[in-house]
Amino acid sequence: MNQKKILYLTLIFWLLIFSGFIAYKEYTLRTGTEVLLKTLPVDPRDLFRGDYVTLNYEISTLDMERIEAENSYFYYSDPVYLSLKLENGYGIPKKIYTTPPKNELYIKGKVKDITYDWEAEENTIKELRVDYGIESYFVPEGRGIEIEIEQQTGRKQIDAKVIIDKYGNAVVKSLLIDGEEIEF
Repeated sequence: MNQKKILYLTLIFWLLIFSGFIAYKEYTLRTGTEVLLKTLPVDPRDLFRGDYVTLNYEISTLDMERIEAENSYFYYSDPVYLSLKLENGYGIPKKIYTTPPKNELYIKGKVKDITYDWEAEENTIKELRVDYGIESYFVPEGRGIEIEIEQQTGRKQIDAKVIIDKYGNAVVKSLLIDGEEIEF
């Protein structure tokens, strides 16, 4: 094969990979269920990528005493599936599964940290810290710090409008400040 063909095949290969990522997210946006999640943004700036907000969701820390779980044992990096019930558009934790639940709205995540209850007779899990892959959201230059300040001062409630597909994959569609969608 000559150099020109190799270059074209390499270019086509990377275009297909890039297109696949876009198609995957677009599929979720078009076919998923819209859910609002309460957030706590932090760290609004990355020198290499620009302004973004790192989102910490209320559902990121799961209290095992308050939320029913299919299994009481979890390990770091285990996949978890959090079923959600919708209340006024907000996703509220319902039950934690180790396999995708049938006929329920759920979001897929990975265990990032485990807090144990050392005072219990057995070392039981007290809290799970879960990442859902939607913890960063890019915003226009200069808006990240503004959004963070509004949240940290407690003056305004920041929510994320998230689309969740039937496989538990989630994509952040937009941010809302006091119920008003932010226009970028």
